[in-house]
Amino acid sequence: MKKNILSQLLVIGLLTISMTTVSAQSIQANEANDIDLEISTEDEKNDDKIASKDEHKDILTIKGLTRYDIRRDNVEGKKGETKKSLLRMRLEPTLNLGDDWKIKNRVDVDINYKDRDEDHFYNRMLYLQGPAFGGTISLGKIDYADFANMEIGYGMIYDDYLKGGKFTYKDAKSDIVYTTAVGNFDSPHNDKNNGMLKNYPEYDAMHYVGLQAEIPMSDKLMTGVAYHNVRSGELEEIQQILEIANEYKFDNNFKLGAIYAMSNLDSSDYGLKDNNQEKAYVMQLNYKGIKRSEPNTFGTWVAYKNLGQLSTFVPTYTNSFVGEKGFELGTKYIFAKNLTGEISYFNGKNIDNNKEKTRWFGRVEYRF
Repeated sequence: MKKNILSQLLVIGLLTISMTTVSAQSIQANEANDIDLEISTEDEKNDDKIASKDEHKDILTIKGLTRYDIRRDNVEGKKGETKKSLLRMRLEPTLNLGDDWKIKNRVDVDINYKDRDEDHFYNRMLYLQGPAFGGTISLGKIDYADFANMEIGYGMIYDDYLKGGKFTYKDAKSDIVYTTAVGNFDSPHNDKNNGMLKNYPEYDAMHYVGLQAEIPMSDKLMTGVAYHNVRSGELEEIQQILEIANEYKFDNNFKLGAIYAMSNLDSSDYGLKDNNQEKAYVMQLNYKGIKRSEPNTFGTWVAYKNLGQLSTFVPTYTNSFVGEKGFELGTKYIFAKNLTGEISYFNGKNIDNNKEKTRWFGRVEYRF
């Protein structure tokens, strides 16, 4: 029987903080004055950060996007085929109530060119957000992700919507960001984009609790520690996942990140042959980064990913999915203000049967 996941959380968390503190002490203090330490990848997680300072002066503000995605899969023993051809139109209205309270909404219309029966209208999120207890509280159908303030560490375990609540608190002295979330989400068993975790019920609400801390160890080094708890009446046991991430910025061009997660579930209990299904990890190197307001800016990344079925369930990735391991190479480019192109290539295998696969993904997106 495995050790209790909570004791693992304590031990590994202490080791991580100790090691990263030693690493941070080797950085020269005056380097912070020579380098602009802000990196902008301009992904969805940064939307609120780059919003206009005048946004709260308007009662109603509306943002949105138009996006087209295409994906082509090649699997060993099968002829390659286009698996995704999707147009998404999104509106994000925000009603500003005053005193920093607001109601946020996200509505998507998806047009699926692979299967027009899969066209959908989604009310993705609708929640009340405002200051409380020295932090920020969100109540309703919220957006939530692990390590939302990190770049490479963002969303390896979960990047989706919860019906519940989220509380974020930033300590003024240490700049540590603490986040907790409690709520329900729909079972990802049949999620066509992110694989199939067969131990999840086909149709059921999953109950989720998440705790995380994002810790700036220095001007160059960021560490994250998170705990995820998933349960359902259909699950044989409560799923618990411990996650640790580190990101180190060498200079204005290069950033290296590593994320590791482990589950308390045993692969043999779920009909899985490889114990790599019990862990998830990503090692990624980023070069430069896009700025949507600046044409001709670009960012490139190379990564190795192992996304075990028992350690991750709704990851943020567009080209690497649950139950797979392999290399990914990608780039983003700004053609004009707010107009982004993206292309990535995945070369890897299914974790459980080592069946080889490659995949191309492309995206064109305009934001307003």
